[in-house]
Order: sequence, then C-alpha cells, then structure tokens
Amino acid sequence: MIGSRGDVVSWTKRISALARSGRAAEAVAAFARMDAAPNALTLASVLPACAALRSLDAGRAVHGYWFRRGGAPGANLIVDNAVLDMYAKCGALGSARRLFDGMPERDVRSWTAMVWGLARSGSPHDAVGMFRAMLSDRGGGGEAPNEATVVSVLHAAARTGALACGEALHAFALKRGLAGEQVIGNALIDAYAKCGDARMAFRAFGELPEKDLVSWGTVTMAMAMNGRCREALILLSLMLRRGVRPDGAVFLALLSACCHAGLADQALEVLDAMRRVYGIAPGKEHYTCALDACGRAGRLDKFEEIVSQMPVEFDQQVLGVFCSSASKWGARGVAGVGGEQLWGRFLDEEVEAGGGMYALMSKSLADAGRWEDACAVRERMTARRIEKTAACTWI
Repeated sequence: MIGSRGDVVSWTKRISALARSGRAAEAVAAFARMDAAPNALTLASVLPACAALRSLDAGRAVHGYWFRRGGAPGANLIVDNAVLDMYAKCGALGSARRLFDGMPERDVRSWTAMVWGLARSGSPHDAVGMFRAMLSDRGGGGEAPNEATVVSVLHAAARTGALACGEALHAFALKRGLAGEQVIGNALIDAYAKCGDARMAFRAFGELPEKDLVSWGTVTMAMAMNGRCREALILLSLMLRRGVRPDGAVFLALLSACCHAGLADQALEVLDAMRRVYGIAPGKEHYTCALDACGRAGRLDKFEEIVSQMPVEFDQQVLGVFCSSASKWGARGVAGVGGEQLWGRFLDEEVEAGGGMYALMSKSLADAGRWEDACAVRERMTARRIEKTAACTWI
C-alpha cells in the first residue's frame, strides 16, 4: 500500500521498484494516480518506464511537467539524462538533440544516450560522429566513454560496414583494457563480421577470457556470414568440448553457413540434431534456412518433407524460397518431387502473395515450358487486381 496521502517518498519508492522490476506499465499507472506533487527523483524513476514502453506521449508529458516546474536544462543532471534517454529510446532524436545541446553539463550517460539513440535510429554515421565529439570533449576535461558507449558505437560501425571505424574502436578498447569485457568482445565480433572481416572477428573472440553462449553464437554467425562453413561446424565441436550447450541462435548460424555453402545434407543433419539430440524445437527461420540450403543445392525433392514438419503455416516467405529455387533449376524445380504439391498450395489460395511473388511464379512456370499455367497465374493476378511494384535504385 502507498503511504499516507501526500507522501511523495512512498510514491517514489513504489514507482521506482515497479520500473526496476520490469513492470513499466504499472509504474506509469502509479505515477498517474499520485496524490502528491512528484519531485525530481520521482520523475527520474518514471521516465525509464516511459522509455521501456516506448511511450513518447507519456514521456513528453513528464518532461512538460518538469519544465513547467522550472526544470530547464541544467537544473538537474539526473532528470536531464532520464529525459534524454527516454527521447533517444522512443526515436525522438530531434527532441533529444535539442535537450543535449542545451545541457550546460553532460556526463557519460548523456553522451551514451545520444550515441545509442543515433546508432539504433537510422543515423549510424552520426553516432560515430557523436562518439568522436565525446573523445574531443574529453580532451577538455569531459567524460571518458564506458562499456555502454563503446558497444553503442560498435553497433553503428556494424550497421555502416565501416571496418576502419571498427578497427579504431578495437584499438581504443584494447588501450582502455575493455576488449576483454564480454559485452564489448561480443559487439566487436559482430561488428567485424558485418564489416566482412571474419579473421578479425575470430581474433576478437579469442581475446575474450571467458566466452558465454552469445560469444559462441556470434562468432559462429560471423563465420556463416562470411562463407566459412567449415569453420562454423568446427566451432560447434569446440563448443561441445567446452561443455557449452548450443541454443537456437547457434543452430540458426550453422544452418546459415550450410545455406551459403549449398550443403543441403549437412543442413538437414543440423536440423535433425537440433530437434532429436538437443530437444530444441526449430522455428520458422530454421526451417526456411534449411529450405534455402536445399534450394541452392537443387534438392527440391526435400521441400515437401521439410514443409510438412514445420509447426507454422506455409506462408509467403516459404513460398518465396521455393519460387527462387524453382526458377533457378527450371523444369526440374517446378515439376520435381514436391514441386507440384507446393505449387498446388499457392494455386488453391492457401497462402497470400504479392505482385512480385506472382511475377516470379509466372516466370518459373514459363521457364519450365508450362505456358498455360504461367498465363493462368497472370490472369489470376489481373482478376485480383494485384500489381507488381516496379523496381528502382538510388545508385
């Protein structure tokens, strides 16, 4: 129970406890029921709940209340940072930047909130620029980046494919003694993988004194993304020897590696082991990856078997994998074992598809010499008023 009427301390403790325990909606609801005037600590407690809910309206209302009570930028750094973090996590980067620029004092949380928001809201280049500004500001006595700052800017480097930036951050982390931290090491592996440097991804993995399941999964996916199927399968053996039990993410990485290499038999073995040996139920993404591996290897005879095992409905994504494979392998793909059944699911309207899928299906049938069926697909497309959006490029 909340304390006596007007007991702001009790309300604040209640709101803070709810927010910290992951009950964000209840924290915001408790704030709305307050019968006492909230203080700065109350606002700093409810703002993270607004951020967790991605409720920009609620966050703006709290900020507006603070501003009306004389809370201009600089009045309270803790509240300023909470507001900044809320705006960043809600994607309101314009509001976040205006507040940040108006803050007479900033600490590492202020800089990290901006770097994080920019990195995850479609402005990764600006996130890297913000990090550089932070380092320049530090020359004038500013705050040093912490783990969260480095991880955020590594995420930005990964999104932009900026290998030089990733290497500079790696050097920075080594110099500061942060490269051995698990969260930074995992982010380095991911950044190098997405920048196309599998060798450095593995080196960052090797520098980790302790490797968790995320580390193993990330480095396995790094090998898969860069066409290192053999290395990805070896990593599974090393995991097992170290007593680390693979999870669904590791198996997805292994299936991706098999897919990139067109190793259909290995993909099917991995899918079977995942289910039978480790008791992990494959998700749609695992089945789709196995389908893609079979498609690349021309093993369309396995499609119906895999689709029949899927716990989810046959949908456009699965049909897309089949269409692409059938188009690649021509008549053998369209009329092969399993092909007729899968085409039939589409023709019986068991799955919705867009204009691009209809066009690809028509082309696949035409390539196989099935002109009547190709025309029937086009006629259905016209009858249902489905149009294919014209392709375009910004290059």
